[in-house]
Amino acid sequence: MNSSEVLDTALRIYQRLGLTFLRLTAAPALLCLASIGFIQCFVLPELFLTNANASGGQMIEDVSGALATGIFVGGPLFLLGLAYSSTMVVSLVSDYMIGATPDPDAAASAARSMLPRLFLVNLKEFCLATSGIVVSACWMAFGGYLTSVTRQTDAVAGVVAGTGLIGLAGGGLLFLYVIARDALAAPVAVLEDAGPRIASKRSRELIRKQAYHPVGTGTIWSLYLLLAFIAAVLMSGTWLFAQILSLTDRLSALLSFLPAEQVFIRAFELIPTFLVIWTLTPVWATVITIVYYERKIRLEGFDIDLLASEITRSNRALGAER
Repeated sequence: MNSSEVLDTALRIYQRLGLTFLRLTAAPALLCLASIGFIQCFVLPELFLTNANASGGQMIEDVSGALATGIFVGGPLFLLGLAYSSTMVVSLVSDYMIGATPDPDAAASAARSMLPRLFLVNLKEFCLATSGIVVSACWMAFGGYLTSVTRQTDAVAGVVAGTGLIGLAGGGLLFLYVIARDALAAPVAVLEDAGPRIASKRSRELIRKQAYHPVGTGTIWSLYLLLAFIAAVLMSGTWLFAQILSLTDRLSALLSFLPAEQVFIRAFELIPTFLVIWTLTPVWATVITIVYYERKIRLEGFDIDLLASEITRSNRALGAER
């Protein structure tokens, strides 16, 4: 299948199994939302609103502390939710792809048993993918340090900060490239019982160009565009709906007597983000599972092996009946 056929197949499966996906992934999506809310409320303010009167060393310390907090607290929370959701969706889509009846209970059981392994797989990919962003952020922090210890007419600090911004853009592209290259690591870990190192290696083997077979990352980049479009529609639609009905103001007036009013308002403002996570994580897991089988069929003749095993089982069943 080409990229458009893979995405069409994924959307058809989502239409068929979407309610099951959403029912099983609601709680993990809340865990991912908690991670994003934590980063927005506690990490980003520390990262971008450092004390202007602080010394250069203090600024670097503040930025480093914010990065470490986001990576070691917010990151694992998100990866746990992503690992649990991905395992369930991969199991269900795999059943559908091989002609079996999707079993939600078996998928949930597999998610619980494979959670530590898939968490390590996601953690490895996360560290590799965010390396460029972390280095660029540290470089920008160094530019802030130079600003505090050099004259205002000195252009070195500005050059360092400018290259840091360019590095952030490059780090973002590196993030997308690494995720696309190792996108099949999750299906490999779930369906082939592989660890983090083997899963990443196997993903790269399946997705790279071989002989006259094209590289498989084109579908992943198409998926990026699809997910970005759906996310934009969901975010803008919910925002416009809230603005037209003045829901935030009404909620603020309704909860004005509570001491924790801002907490509830902040939680309400995160609803669009939750909808994006909740609905798009299954789309991602569905597509990478289809790509996994498409590459196995294309490169390894998986469909022939599956047909042969079915014929063998049928012959054994006939022999047992006789």
